[in-house]
Amino acid sequence: MDSPQTGTMRALICRKLGDPTAPISETSPIFVSSHHPVPQLTSPTSVRIRIKAVSVNYGTSLQIMGKYQEKPPLPFVLGSDFSGVVEAVGKGVTRVKVGDRVCAITGQDSYAEKVVVDEKEL
Repeated sequence: MDSPQTGTMRALICRKLGDPTAPISETSPIFVSSHHPVPQLTSPTSVRIRIKAVSVNYGTSLQIMGKYQEKPPLPFVLGSDFSGVVEAVGKGVTRVKVGDRVCAITGQDSYAEKVVVDEKEL
């Protein structure tokens, strides 16, 4: 597993439900955090990826409005899919290695600089 890190990253956070088209401000439902903690490997099969590309889709807008079938607890990092480069792997990972290019569909967390998923999701 990962050693503790004190690093931070940028992430697009949904802090409350509301209009996804509202300009980003102190009162808007979303904001860009410059100090979001870098996600740590949480299991032997965890993989951390430095995100290179994400998609913008209707499901994300529905999540911000609270109208999507999956409703993560607030606040949460937006985004449901990504492509990127493997940055760290747990001791039990066998399918990918550091430096590999990967893509995945996740329930959330991809609108950030880094994300952690289980290797079976890649």
